Amino acid sequence: MILMVASSLLVPAAGILTAPILAQALGAEGRGAVAAALAPGLLAVSIATLGLPEALTFYLAKHPRVTRVAVAWSSAVAAVLGAVCLIAVFLALPFLSVGDADLADLIMLATALVIPALVVNMMRGAATGRQMWTAVALERVANAILRIAGLGVLFILGELTVLTAVLVSSIAPLVAGVVYWKLFTRPPRHEVDEPLAGPLAKLLLTFGSRVWIGAVASMVYARLSQIIMAPLSNLTELGLFVVAITIADVPLIVAFTIQGTLFGVNSKTTNAAQITATSRISLLVGAVGCLVIGVSLPAWIGPVFGAEFTDATVPTWLLLLAAVISLPGLMAAAGLGAWGRPGLRSLGLIVTLLVNVPLFVLLVPAWGAVGAGWAGIAGNVAMTLFNVLAASRVMTVPPSAFFALNSGDIRQVRHEVRRLVRRGRK
Repeated sequence: MILMVASSLLVPAAGILTAPILAQALGAEGRGAVAAALAPGLLAVSIATLGLPEALTFYLAKHPRVTRVAVAWSSAVAAVLGAVCLIAVFLALPFLSVGDADLADLIMLATALVIPALVVNMMRGAATGRQMWTAVALERVANAILRIAGLGVLFILGELTVLTAVLVSSIAPLVAGVVYWKLFTRPPRHEVDEPLAGPLAKLLLTFGSRVWIGAVASMVYARLSQIIMAPLSNLTELGLFVVAITIADVPLIVAFTIQGTLFGVNSKTTNAAQITATSRISLLVGAVGCLVIGVSLPAWIGPVFGAEFTDATVPTWLLLLAAVISLPGLMAAAGLGAWGRPGLRSLGLIVTLLVNVPLFVLLVPAWGAVGAGWAGIAGNVAMTLFNVLAASRVMTVPPSAFFALNSGDIRQVRHEVRRLVRRGRK
């Protein structure tokens, strides 16, 4: 898990390094245009994958021998659904592009490049189930390096435009996915390979469909702001909110990495104590990290991103608070999935969406990015309450086990910090 978390730090690092480049080169309106171009495709990813990456993780953890067939079949299904999503985006272009022909072309380009990215998603899910942590970490590292290098070189050459930014952001994940080639060459090393309880396709679709509703709700929750903020407000407010998201996503990206690893490990051997301890420690570390970012934010947001982005300070504070609130809920969701209850996890995400979207639509026209921040807080409160209560019943542990810190948690954090410091000095 330490390897996964360490590699995941490169993802927010890439965001922090590239966000100022994009902000300085494109301004608030241009940064908003990049977000508006990429958002429909990112939403299409969750729709077209049909929950199959999670299903691959769950089943390949126990049945590694079917890896090739499972990945090939899942990729074919996702590609067909990706093409359907591309058609849907085309039909919705007048609304999504706010009548801007250039933005419409960029949206279609980015969404088309999502189709091969779906295959990478399938391979990532399979690699997680096979416990191939090094490959998953390498994908993150490669993706981060490609984004930083690509955008940095274009900025230096004076060629960084909305178009080139969209191309780099869309192509980097495809190139990084090459690291999963070992899925198809090396033999499984698992000691036990349980027999399948039914036809592979049926098993994957059954599990995936239960995850899929929640995955779509999760992605809608994460990306809806970047899809409809421009029509509800304007590209400048969207640009401010994207910067706020970039900063506040630092703890969340690490948390999602921990959640994915926790799901992969517990899909093989369920362990309630591991899930609850991870939840408490994540909450402690995340709260401290968000506090440091929030307190220091006014001193560096303007110099780093540009003077016009100082207006993103308050939305960033709100999103940092929302991130802290979400941490126990994210770990509880991992427990629900690993314990074979993905439907409950999906229901929690639907509840989140039902709280967030009406508030977003109500607050954004008048308050812009600040209103979106308050909607984010409300949605994460709903998500954490639902997931923690549901997981406590399924795993037969008290709800407080997910967030009530004890002295052992603090000692564990202290021990890990000291170990990392010792490694850094070597």
